[in-house]
Amino acid sequence: MDFAKKYGIDATKTVDAESTSVVFDKLDLGYFVIESTSGTACAIATTNPSVTIDNKHSNPSVNKVIETGGRLFDNNQKNSVNLGEFVTYKTTIYVKPGAKNYVLHDEMNSHLEFYHFQDVSGNDNRKFYANKKDGTSDYIITPDVVNGTEGPKDGCTFHVEFTNKFYDTYQETIDRGELTEIYVTYVAKVKDDAPINKPMKNTTWLTYGENSKTEKSETETYTYGIPVFKYTGNDVGLAGAKFILSTKSDVTENNALKFDPNVPSYRYTIDQETGNGTTTLESPDGGHFTIEGLEAGTYYLKETEAPKGYNKIQKPIKIEILSNGKIKVDGVEITGDVKVQNNTGSLLPSTGGMGTTLIYVVGSILVLASGIVLFSKRKEGTN
Repeated sequence: MDFAKKYGIDATKTVDAESTSVVFDKLDLGYFVIESTSGTACAIATTNPSVTIDNKHSNPSVNKVIETGGRLFDNNQKNSVNLGEFVTYKTTIYVKPGAKNYVLHDEMNSHLEFYHFQDVSGNDNRKFYANKKDGTSDYIITPDVVNGTEGPKDGCTFHVEFTNKFYDTYQETIDRGELTEIYVTYVAKVKDDAPINKPMKNTTWLTYGENSKTEKSETETYTYGIPVFKYTGNDVGLAGAKFILSTKSDVTENNALKFDPNVPSYRYTIDQETGNGTTTLESPDGGHFTIEGLEAGTYYLKETEAPKGYNKIQKPIKIEILSNGKIKVDGVEITGDVKVQNNTGSLLPSTGGMGTTLIYVVGSILVLASGIVLFSKRKEGTN
């Protein structure tokens, strides 16, 4: 088999195994060598065409997880993030003796932007090096930003192709079972146009051998939204109410989150420190608006100004976005909008204020006066 590869002798026939039995039919008379993708080979002749291959090697596989970025769940296969957040992915290649021609394929959702590679290393802590001009690279990254090569033609975001130098250096280490895993870590950024409550998938797989590939492994990244309905009376939408949102229960302008207004949507501003977003969320005509681009977690919605003629709600609303995107309001799971009602009419002063004290004093005087009048009438009646 090495002789055939060395002198460029193409395979007479290639068959993908659908079961434990494989049939090569319509062959000329003669001798043939059969090799599996995991490296096991045997010789047969058409005069003795049946043979059992004892495949001593298992096939390689891959597994992708999310290392950092937002809130992780489902064994790090999923996460939720704020818009503009960086996410670190880690793909593990489980290398096996006998297999060659490894190419790692990675295909990202269009709302994820590939940022940079962090590292390619082995389970024995060795580092591998890429895209060296002197031909000593262990692997080649496509696209190669430094050298200006274009991206893959198969729709993938990038390829990691291991070189002949890699196999020359590490094949014995792999065959001895010392190098069993290769870790590829890299960073992507969630774009500010990411969809709400929909998965942004990142898929990877490995091609190897002559014409084989592993099962795909993928992760899902989400960003969530909070639909709000400001209303009065019998579900009549109310415009002009103003709010701020914070992750702190003591909601203030200083800890309020910033958003890019595109009413009726408010999308999380990528740069919370220097961004030009607004902290004020105002209900439009019809009362419906959404707060978009948030990771799972607990938030507090505070009304800062009620429409003219209406009473402002007195305390922030506690809103929890669960890992599946569902919402709880004050501990109760809801479907649909977070409903915020305003009513008209006078509002009593808050408990413990001077207004309350004044009411108590005036009430006491009236009660006392009533008692005096009643006592006087009774006294007149006895005279």
